[in-house]
Amino acid sequence: MKRRLVALALAGMMSMSVAGCGNTDEKEGKSSAPESAKGEYVLKLCTEQTDGDPIDEGCDKWAELVKEATDGAVTIEVYPSSQLGAKADLIEMAMMGQNICTIADGSYLMDYVSDFGVVMGPYLFEDWDDMYKITASDWWEKQSEALVQEGLQIISTNWIYGERELMTKKEIQSLDDLKGLKIRVPNNDISIAMFNMLGGAATPLALNEVYTSLSQGVVDGVENPLTTLYNNDFQEVCKNVTMTNHQMTFSNFIVGADYWNTIPEEYQKAIIECGEEAAKYNNELYAKQSEEMVAALEEAGCKVVNLDDSIQEEFKNACLQLYKDYEADGTWTKGLYQEIQDIIAK
Repeated sequence: MKRRLVALALAGMMSMSVAGCGNTDEKEGKSSAPESAKGEYVLKLCTEQTDGDPIDEGCDKWAELVKEATDGAVTIEVYPSSQLGAKADLIEMAMMGQNICTIADGSYLMDYVSDFGVVMGPYLFEDWDDMYKITASDWWEKQSEALVQEGLQIISTNWIYGERELMTKKEIQSLDDLKGLKIRVPNNDISIAMFNMLGGAATPLALNEVYTSLSQGVVDGVENPLTTLYNNDFQEVCKNVTMTNHQMTFSNFIVGADYWNTIPEEYQKAIIECGEEAAKYNNELYAKQSEEMVAALEEAGCKVVNLDDSIQEEFKNACLQLYKDYEADGTWTKGLYQEIQDIIAK
């Protein structure tokens, strides 16, 4: 109830403030379209990513493609850097009928359809082809249909967010080195459970709070793809990177099902098809930036540690219990982990 009340308050503030967003400060991100340039349907596309991040660039591409495909009837306004609020509140607002589209991975969708969370499990994928197999499967379609019944519609998927690595103030070369360190994680059960299993003290924080928290010693480290770590300037306050590759994560874009149903089918089709093209654009940008990130971090004074295979296996084994625990306590369907492995193996 408290979260819903917060969402209601944010929705009210947003309706008052968005009208004046046409001249957003450049440092905060791009501005919304002027009133005269808006289409008949306006979708506010909200992410946590900073300007210049591959996902942010992909969102800009999506907006361009949709404008062209619908002859301007649909406008996508892109709001990076959590400009319109925290993800959980944005999801609530979308469910309440606001014209909000936000980015969400399986760990957030898990709050509504629990089995979605498995795609965020530790060491689940070996490569991105595994992801494509899952999102093209009957299992994924079934989960997506269940999500609609909960009030949320996935309108784009397969946005590669990246292989998640660990950045810390202290050098990490073993599980023992990680013990007791306060590691910033997203505010979701999987990330919290995983880093606690690895021996750290998982500390949920919004991404836009991490730089200050690292500077002030509130946390000892942060995990995310290298592109996100670098684009948020964390290398200025944190000088050790450990290539744990503990998750290979991808994102989806979701809207409220009720709002989605107000958009004519021809425009829905255009948004979805343009989203597929924009996801490919994001993925190409991510691949290019990823190749450059290690060198960029080292140039910024960071030490990048590649774990020996035996140590990497210890990290993996330390958190694989998560799958068993989630199935045993009924959070996930029994046999879910094996079902996903079977899909990947096809």
